[in-house]
Amino acid sequence: MVLVVLLKLGQCLSLGDFERSVYGSEDLEISQDIFETLERSRSVYLKEIAYRDVYGACTGLGARLGYRGSCSSDWEARVIEEHAVGSEPWAPQDLVRGFMITRISQLSRGYAPVRGIILRRLVDAYNTGILPLIPLRGSLGASGNLVQSAHLARCLYMGLGDALIRSTGSIISCNEALKRISALPLELEVGESLAIINNTAWSTWLLGASVIALKKEVSRSLEIFRRALPICKCNEEHYMEETVGLKKHRGLAKVATELRDACRGGGARLQDPYSLRCSSQIYASLLDMLDFAESIFVREACSPTENPIVVGDRVFHTCGFYASHVAIALDALSIAVAHLANLIERRMAQILRSEITGLPDFLAGKDSPVGSMIIHYIASTITSRIRLLASPTSIHTTPTSHLQEDITPQAGEAGIKLLEQIKLLEELSNLEQILVERAEKMAMQAGEKDPLI
Repeated sequence: MVLVVLLKLGQCLSLGDFERSVYGSEDLEISQDIFETLERSRSVYLKEIAYRDVYGACTGLGARLGYRGSCSSDWEARVIEEHAVGSEPWAPQDLVRGFMITRISQLSRGYAPVRGIILRRLVDAYNTGILPLIPLRGSLGASGNLVQSAHLARCLYMGLGDALIRSTGSIISCNEALKRISALPLELEVGESLAIINNTAWSTWLLGASVIALKKEVSRSLEIFRRALPICKCNEEHYMEETVGLKKHRGLAKVATELRDACRGGGARLQDPYSLRCSSQIYASLLDMLDFAESIFVREACSPTENPIVVGDRVFHTCGFYASHVAIALDALSIAVAHLANLIERRMAQILRSEITGLPDFLAGKDSPVGSMIIHYIASTITSRIRLLASPTSIHTTPTSHLQEDITPQAGEAGIKLLEQIKLLEELSNLEQILVERAEKMAMQAGEKDPLI
């Protein structure tokens, strides 16, 4: 039995819906009224371009707006081809899959001036596991995610390029991939190329993927911290629900629940080092930032981000393609990740101190030259890299297109950078886990009671 995520007109998918479908095996089903709404929007668009100028309807794009092109499928194909630049590295398949479902969600708002077949083709390819090869880089996070969207369109609508088949991992031509959904290359009609490539779906999914991955990593780090607390003989007062919950941040209540009874009586120190005593504040701030970022993702994925769009019986020129919310949320998470990395690295240093754990310095055995000292060296280098990557990307705007697009949020690069940080954070947690396990083993060998019992 195939599980299905059903998307109805006006409905917003949750992050959990995205996660189950992208990383699992749930297909996506679109209600018929969504296709009917798109056809109505298309009809309004065609009527309006017959009597007034509309951006992207036989026009050049960006600073080339004043150039008049031909109203033909050849012109529409040229729009796609000239935006489908870039090369390897190709985006990982889960990012492409998430990008596709995010684009489906945005198109399903019904405001884009495209035919229903444009959405139908995308849904069929998604459910069949056809994943076009798409460059990882090239998005400004404004003007839409043009490069990634053009490569997607070039494959699914024109049959050009290559695609990865999810079920087998094989790479085949896009023309062959289309045969798997009984489809032929499609002639795009006036204005459809712009509507297809002008969106924030790529940047938005980078945020969604980051939130999903980071939630798992924070949960894992909290569990490692729970194990470290008794090893470090921490004062239980610093982690009790009665005290942690007094500040009115939701994340603090979650952390207090996770750390409940972790110290079981605690140690004799009146004041633990900050990296132990104040950990709950740092974890809570990251959890709250994750909630904020998730809300941004859900809203952006549930919004029309094309330009122009059709609202009622009119065509409007808008700026929904500008992914400022997404870029700032990505940068905020990036900074929060650096704070957690700092915390983990400092906590590792404390675990290696005899005056904190009562165990030998560096967890060194009797005949050990350095013990676990070098593990901390590696942690230091990883933390340094994470800090470097925490510099905000969204402030580094570069004017493009003859100053027509004179400020851009760089959401794409912010997302790529954050995903690298999260991977490094995983490596850092692996190192802390090694130290915690060594400390637990050493404590048991010394005849102490198992700190986990």
